[in-house]
This record gives sequence, structure tokens and C-alpha cells, in this order.
Amino acid sequence: MKKLYRDLTQEAKASYGITEDRNDESWVYCTTCDRAMKQGDCIVGEHGVMQCAYDDCMPEGNLAFQSLYGWDALQQELGGEAAHWPEKPEWGKRYERRGASS
Repeated sequence: MKKLYRDLTQEAKASYGITEDRNDESWVYCTTCDRAMKQGDCIVGEHGVMQCAYDDCMPEGNLAFQSLYGWDALQQELGGEAAHWPEKPEWGKRYERRGASS
């Protein structure tokens, strides 16, 4: 059975949280599959690393690689590459970076 971020204690959330506010409803972006999810839907992996909530997301290589980032923080960091992203993303929709080479 998968353990979700939303099921953790407040103390554990402080260790695992991706967004600054550690809120279950905060949006997180996965750079592996280019989709967003609510932080509470993220999976707490066996190796102590938060993982993408999408079953079909396949991280490459080491599971310890961090591919989840706070939506707002990443959008700000990427600047023009993410200028077309909405303020609040939709579950399941892919958000690619402008000018990103695939």
C-alpha cells in the first residue's frame, strides 16, 4: 500500500515537504513527466524520497534523484520558460517549458 504525504504526521511532513508551507493542497511539479499534482498526493518512497503521484511516471536511474519542485517556486525560477503556465495547474495536464529541448 502506498503511503501518501497527506497521511504523514506534521513532524514527518516537515522532513518530506517540497513546498515551503508543507500544505497538502500546495501544487508540486514533476520534471520527469512534466505534470503537476497536489503535494498531499505525492508518494513517500521506500528510500525516504518523495515521488510523483502519477503511476505512469518513470524516473530514470536513481530513485533518490529529486524530480519534484514547488509549482510557484519553479515557475518563478524558470521565468520565461514557464511564463505560459497558469497560476493553478490542472491534474494530469502536461506543462512543458518553453525553449526546453526534449
